[in-house]
Amino acid sequence: MNGGNGGNGHDGVDGVDASDILDATAGSNGGHGGDAGNGGDGADGGNGGTIEIVVHEDQAHLLMAIKWDVGGGKGGQLGQHGRPGQGGTKGKGGKGHEWEERIGYAYSCTDRCIGGGTPNNTSSLVRYKSVLDTGRNVALARIGAQVVTGNNMAVLIAEAATRFNALRNPQVTPGACKCHGGQGNCAGCDSKPVTRRFQRVEGLDGENGHSGKACTSVLHNGVDGLRGNVTIVVQKSDGSQQEYSSLYSLELVDFDVEDENGDGIFEPGEHLFIRRITVRNSGGMPSPARPIQLSMVESDWFKLVDGDDGRTSLPSIRDGSSLTIDSSIKVWIRKRENSEILQAGTIFTRREAIQLSAIMPWIEREIPEFKLKRVIDIRYPCELRNIQALATVAQGSLSTLSFEVYNHGNRTIGPHGDNSRPVEIDISFPEAFGELLSESDQWEDAVTMSPSTIRSRAGLVLKQQLRVHNNAQSYQHVTAVVKLYLGKPTDIRSNSLVDESDDRVDVHPVHIVEIIMQVSDLYHNHPGASFLLVTNSEIGRERSDSIRRFINNSLGMEIDTWNLSLYAGLDQGSHDSDAVWNVLSRYYGRTIMFLGNQFDFFGQGTKTIFDVCDPEGIITAAGNDTNFLFLDTQDFKPHEKLISEVVFGSNKSVSDIRASINQSHRFGSIRDFATAITQQKQHSSLSHGRYIITLSKKWYQVGTSKPETLAKNVAEKLQRMLPTNRFLVTADRPDSREDPEVCPDVIVTMGVPYHNSMASLERAAASDLAADMSPTDGIPAAEAYMIVEAIPLHRRADLLWVTAAGLPSDGDHDLALRSEFAAEALTTSLIQTTHHEVERLLDKAPWPDKLLPSNPSKHSFEEVKFLFASHLPALHAILFHPQALKPATVFNSNAQLVLRYALAATQPQSKRQVAAQALATTQHRRRRTHDLLKAGIAMLFQKKNFEEIRVRNFFSSADKAHASTDRDTSAAVLRMVARLTNQSEHAVLKGKQDAAGLLRGSVYLRPGDWNDRVAAVKERSERVAEEGSAAREVLRRMRRQTWT
Repeated sequence: MNGGNGGNGHDGVDGVDASDILDATAGSNGGHGGDAGNGGDGADGGNGGTIEIVVHEDQAHLLMAIKWDVGGGKGGQLGQHGRPGQGGTKGKGGKGHEWEERIGYAYSCTDRCIGGGTPNNTSSLVRYKSVLDTGRNVALARIGAQVVTGNNMAVLIAEAATRFNALRNPQVTPGACKCHGGQGNCAGCDSKPVTRRFQRVEGLDGENGHSGKACTSVLHNGVDGLRGNVTIVVQKSDGSQQEYSSLYSLELVDFDVEDENGDGIFEPGEHLFIRRITVRNSGGMPSPARPIQLSMVESDWFKLVDGDDGRTSLPSIRDGSSLTIDSSIKVWIRKRENSEILQAGTIFTRREAIQLSAIMPWIEREIPEFKLKRVIDIRYPCELRNIQALATVAQGSLSTLSFEVYNHGNRTIGPHGDNSRPVEIDISFPEAFGELLSESDQWEDAVTMSPSTIRSRAGLVLKQQLRVHNNAQSYQHVTAVVKLYLGKPTDIRSNSLVDESDDRVDVHPVHIVEIIMQVSDLYHNHPGASFLLVTNSEIGRERSDSIRRFINNSLGMEIDTWNLSLYAGLDQGSHDSDAVWNVLSRYYGRTIMFLGNQFDFFGQGTKTIFDVCDPEGIITAAGNDTNFLFLDTQDFKPHEKLISEVVFGSNKSVSDIRASINQSHRFGSIRDFATAITQQKQHSSLSHGRYIITLSKKWYQVGTSKPETLAKNVAEKLQRMLPTNRFLVTADRPDSREDPEVCPDVIVTMGVPYHNSMASLERAAASDLAADMSPTDGIPAAEAYMIVEAIPLHRRADLLWVTAAGLPSDGDHDLALRSEFAAEALTTSLIQTTHHEVERLLDKAPWPDKLLPSNPSKHSFEEVKFLFASHLPALHAILFHPQALKPATVFNSNAQLVLRYALAATQPQSKRQVAAQALATTQHRRRRTHDLLKAGIAMLFQKKNFEEIRVRNFFSSADKAHASTDRDTSAAVLRMVARLTNQSEHAVLKGKQDAAGLLRGSVYLRPGDWNDRVAAVKERSERVAEEGSAAREVLRRMRRQTWT
């Protein structure tokens, strides 16, 4: 029983607020809370009763239907003490009160006061006893309000008036004013009322009431009643009786599952047997003598078998004992339905739990403790694996398909095996692409292989020859289908089929594998090919054909194709020796395009072109004026790493470079080196040229500079003297010259020219592929533009100086661009190339600057040509092209546009540059570059016999072109590229990566970092060589003939 809660005390009454005439009263105290009531203990539970059940031993199973409970009553729940009442809240005192009241008047003399001599009896003259001086008035004004208590208001006001020298009642005093010798104040004095603030304090608060007392005694639950007794009396057939205190309790402990044919595989269509079923009786009496039926719980894959084979019975088990049943339960694993189609490339497998059920006879109740389950894997004993086939096969080639039929079972399988059942393998290949060699040596599009036996837990390797038609379409992906069939499973005990009605030779598919192969055309080297396209096994027909269409149709050029997956890399072995040659070596001075998608490389995992190409091979090709373009790039980082290795030819260590440099490549000053470079550029490309500059110590120097400081100084000077070239600079002191007074060697490597393309373009987005690509023969416009830009500079200059008909006016060549897009892309790419060249020449140019002459128009044609070759090689290729200098060659609009934008780029591009050029009128590189370009163009016009008016009109139009760009030629060129390629300006900048943007200018590299880079290149070259050798070995093993 729960105690009652104490009552809460009454709240106190608030006091009355103060007023002008009464003080505030105090609040009253709150009342005290009532005490809590006591709770009671729980009552004790009653004792359980006594039950006696009498049953005959033949009817003991009926006990399962009876439920009883002889447990004692549950003790009552303890009560809870009541809660004490809360004390009342105190009453609040009345609020205080403040007010202001006039206590009199104060007078002060003025110039109107009455003088002495003639008394004045007027009643308007009011005099006061005292006058306060100014200091006393201020001090007294700061006195606080007077506190009033009780009913002493009148007294307090009088006292305040006295303190302030104010008169409550004015007096009439005739005579002169105090200021004129009189005794008081006169009517001429100023009067001011005197007021004072008064206050009555607030009343005191009352006190809160106390809470009531809580109960602290411990309460207890009631005691449970004692358990009663049950007695089960079993009468036996002989008249005796046996008493038990509890019922039997049967529990499934364990069971085993075996497949029918003994191979250890549970497959669809065969039977399994549940054996060695173990049941434990954990109750207090034997289980019923009447047999209890055991069977399997039917599920999706496990089905009951009719008759006695599908069930067994459980005999009586003594209390506290376990029993393992000798008999078994037969279960059928259903067949695979037609709707459950085998998926190619996946192994059929299902997981299903098998569970038993025990039913008590007569009452048909399931024994609940039979919850044990066994999870069974349903699968077929055989599978296809270790499929080996070439990812790419050539037209007209012979190759081998290899695969293994593996037997997971414990018994030999096959027509002549322990598990006698047929095994067949069907192989098919599209007849339009090739055919297979049958067991009867006939070429057919589908063949069947019938192995005799496959040993247990072992595989049988089978091989099939494939012949590709000579006229099979290239760059098509075709599928060879391999299907594994098995006959019906057999019962090992009877060696007969499980399903007697089925034909024994009938087979059904158990595993299907599709082998996807790419058909590729063989590599053919065309001497006039301008491009090499490097593909792989993942490239489809439309992708390769669209690139080739654009180059053939729009550019009018030849393109060769090399399939990495057909030749196991970029190397090709010789027929009659172990010599290997690299396909890139056949395309020096031309353009090589790589597709950067992922592909499987002869079982070595997924790779891209950056994993397969040898950096030393790329370095050699780049040093021979070869352009590169990487399409479908998924990650720019590998390309960036390759660029860092290739641009400066990082394949020789510092010591190797020093040992290999001839005397003609050694210089004693930076100026001698720069002069030699500008002279040599008139005749040949200097990519990857290596030089040593040994600077002599100046007479005024004390000691020598540190090698690092010296090399950085050389790099800075080279950047000023040869701004349109790039150099990699380091310094190292030879071992024989450890003397600190001897200057170290400065090692200089010349990089690949800026106009040599080594660009990478990201993979086109789906939206780009959905756009209209008919003007570019089926490839995205951005990709088409990059292909044009990757054409070597000298070849683009050739194309610029042709007529609209596609033939130069002198008929020496048959170059032609065959589409409007290609012509516009060519012009735009040359505008972009020359613009970047001018930008590099003018970037961070010092002042004053004498790199270029002040008045180039006075120089000879050859001298101007020399200056262009030294500092503006791209414009040199255009202006001084042999075809351009011929008077009969048309100066077409495309060439005019290129030169206009080049002139615009030499003009000031910002207000700061305008101001700088105005202030520094001489020795200014931008002005001199502009004058040099004008002189070169004027000489071109002179060679073409242009009239003066035509020359003036051209330069006038060039000035207008600069004005039309808002003095920002870079932005205008970017907009031009974006419009042509159907991209945003951001996409143009971020969607590609090239060497010109990654490595700009002359830079210093520590000798240790130089050697580390070289070691990384050599390590990667060795790895590529090893992987290529392994791939070629797989190629030799799988193909039946050598293709070249």
